[in-house]
Amino acid sequence: MHEPFLRYRHYRWLKLSVLIVLIAIGAYFATPVTDRGGGTRVGYALGGVSAGLMLWLAWFGIRKRSYHARGSPLRGWLSAHVYLGTALLILVPLHAAFRFGWNVHGLAAALTGLTIFSGLIGVIVYASIPEQMTQNRPGEKLVALFEQVGMLDGACKELAAGLSTPIAQAVNDSIEATRIGGGTLRQLAGRDPSGPTRRALVVVRGAQDETIDRVSGDSLQKLRANLTRKQTVLGRISRDLRLKALLDVWLVVHVPLGLAALALVAVHVVAVLYYR
Repeated sequence: MHEPFLRYRHYRWLKLSVLIVLIAIGAYFATPVTDRGGGTRVGYALGGVSAGLMLWLAWFGIRKRSYHARGSPLRGWLSAHVYLGTALLILVPLHAAFRFGWNVHGLAAALTGLTIFSGLIGVIVYASIPEQMTQNRPGEKLVALFEQVGMLDGACKELAAGLSTPIAQAVNDSIEATRIGGGTLRQLAGRDPSGPTRRALVVVRGAQDETIDRVSGDSLQKLRANLTRKQTVLGRISRDLRLKALLDVWLVVHVPLGLAALALVAVHVVAVLYYR
């Protein structure tokens, strides 16, 4: 049975993250109030751990794109990414002794927090959307749905060839006017690609109501069934592309935030070491 990434190895990374946070909290409160802050020994230690974690977490983006990577499976890395990243919500304020200013140091902390919160949104996205995509096309790949549309178009064209010109024209128009995909924004808008097919169905239904020829009636019935099936498949394709677009949009937000936070943390470290 597939193991969800949040429960990887019986919550291994959650337990480690909680342990790190508890040790950090213990070290912080065991230190006299006057010795707390980013420029103290405890502050440097917590800052070093936080910066190290950020670098390690950034490696996940490289790790998940490496075909030759060894070690834990990607769901293990993702689990670590989520739990250790969330731990920074505690470690960074402890490092700064909960004092943030309107400067590069405060901005680095703010961007780190935004990156973490965007990551938590990503957890919700990645926990729900793949399941919705599976429900939308159980056991099927997206390319198989496109192939179904192609086969249905061929069957519809063949059936329409033996019917009246208006019906043949409506079916031909439905094939040529169907547009699937497009840019991310178009996919997010959920534009219905089945409009031309729906218009062809209206023509076919009208012809069914008027026909008295048994042969034509059988062809119209099959044509109507194929167009209805195509409309359903197009709807499934549209939903799948829209869900994938949501994942893409989240990455467009989360990854640049993470890189900006990492860059500002580097500036923060250099500034601290230079002016200490």
